[in-house]
Amino acid sequence: MTRIPGLERRSGQDRRENGLPVFKRLYFKGMRSSIRRTGDRQRIVALDRYQPSLFVGIMVVLCLSLLDAMLTLILIAQGASELNPVMRYYLSHGPQVFLLAKYGLTALSVLIIVLLKESLITRYRIGTGMLLHVFAAFFGSVVIWEFYLLSVH
Repeated sequence: MTRIPGLERRSGQDRRENGLPVFKRLYFKGMRSSIRRTGDRQRIVALDRYQPSLFVGIMVVLCLSLLDAMLTLILIAQGASELNPVMRYYLSHGPQVFLLAKYGLTALSVLIIVLLKESLITRYRIGTGMLLHVFAAFFGSVVIWEFYLLSVH
């Protein structure tokens, strides 16, 4: 590239450097809310902004998971037994470990779904909203079953 004196338009500062303080980054919430390039859809890409409905779905799944764990502990105290061998293992280490494992495994699953959002939509035509609805329906049916067991016992 040839340089012509007096026609330099660059300021000398790299525009990609992010000099915003942390609070301003949180306030402006970033700009990427979707993936534009088809090549990027094949990779795991973290976005800056997500839809509010995704947050609601995440909160519903996590709250139903915690409610399931609490109801399971109540049923165990009344003489029931845990059928899931993984959760039975954590339950044998105490209720705090059980609650932490239950919440942690659910939160990890939800995080993986959110991170793989664009890849799942592109490859399998599965939306994360649909997967979160399936999770919520699953936990909701388990909670309803546990309430039924509590009412019968």
